Amino acid sequence: MESATIKNILKLILKIGVSAAAIALVFSKIDIHATFSTIATAQWQWLLVALLVYATSQALSAIRINTVFATLPLQVATFVNMRLYWLGMFYNFFLPGGVGGDGYKIYYLHRKYQQPVKQLFSAIVADRLSGLVAICSYMIAFISVLGSYIGIEYSYCFGVLIPLAIGGYFVYLRFFARYALSAKWHILGCSVVVQGLQMLAAILILLSLGESANIIEYMFLFFASSIASAIPVSMGGIGLRELTFVLGSQYFNTNEHIAVSLSILFYAVSLLSSLPGAIFALRTSLIEKGFSH
Repeated sequence: MESATIKNILKLILKIGVSAAAIALVFSKIDIHATFSTIATAQWQWLLVALLVYATSQALSAIRINTVFATLPLQVATFVNMRLYWLGMFYNFFLPGGVGGDGYKIYYLHRKYQQPVKQLFSAIVADRLSGLVAICSYMIAFISVLGSYIGIEYSYCFGVLIPLAIGGYFVYLRFFARYALSAKWHILGCSVVVQGLQMLAAILILLSLGESANIIEYMFLFFASSIASAIPVSMGGIGLRELTFVLGSQYFNTNEHIAVSLSILFYAVSLLSSLPGAIFALRTSLIEKGFSH
């Protein structure tokens, strides 16, 4: 037990170190005052709409994971699932070094519904991978559009990678989550819409900052930062997102202050969306209140 505790503490220290180093590198490359001045100019009306759009994407994401659960089969009431999803979002933000939201979902559903841990784990991976496929598909589409501007010849050929990514996802389902094959298109379709809504939220944030140029470039960096922040080597992706935007802005010649402001404001929007989960973190009995099995 002591060995496991020490290992977790070392992992947490490493994540804090990576985030701190990434933030320090970001600050060394930008004018901090100019960036926060940019954030201060954001129009709250656009930010409010961005918050609503992002919250909608999370509600649809909760429906997606419940679709995967239903193929196990595991019947979780819609509002129970939404409350559990909210709680997971909250844990992902506030317990980045410990048990994350996905880990708690596995624990809760195994304890409450006696569902095998292995099946729950494969279901959550299937859900996460569908989101990654959607992100990669958007990025590939953007590369196809941007390729000629950044010196990539025959960039339109990158489009062939989209069906390859989808095929790779189906291979995962075939070998590790065969039960979900019956709902594969539904799951992928939800992921495309979820990521599309999050992209729309990011565009609304850009508009709040008065930026309406180079939208495709910013969205490519937005999705690249999403992948970077998902790598489990930092505190919830803090620092890695901003660093991706800064380095990418230098490559695409976009405004780095706008880019970092977008990253910070999107983080704030997603953080606000997770706060209702605090209710269920404080009283987990409320997750199932009003429902019976």
